[in-house]
Amino acid sequence: MAKYKFNINKPDLPDHKIDKHKDFKKLIANYQQATKPLYKVPLYKNKKAFIVILLILLLTYLISEFTAK
Repeated sequence: MAKYKFNINKPDLPDHKIDKHKDFKKLIANYQQATKPLYKVPLYKNKKAFIVILLILLLTYLISEFTAK
């Protein structure tokens, strides 16, 4: 006996559910972001990397100021 049951005759999705996922601009943006290597993107254009570097620099500055006193 098979453990799995496959439902081959599924009903079609209604148009409003299909239209909810149709966003060509978002698809193109996600594709370009996924295919462009991270090392080719400047750090100031990558928001997450820029914020992380900014926080590291801020913490380094604050630690150096408090340890100097």
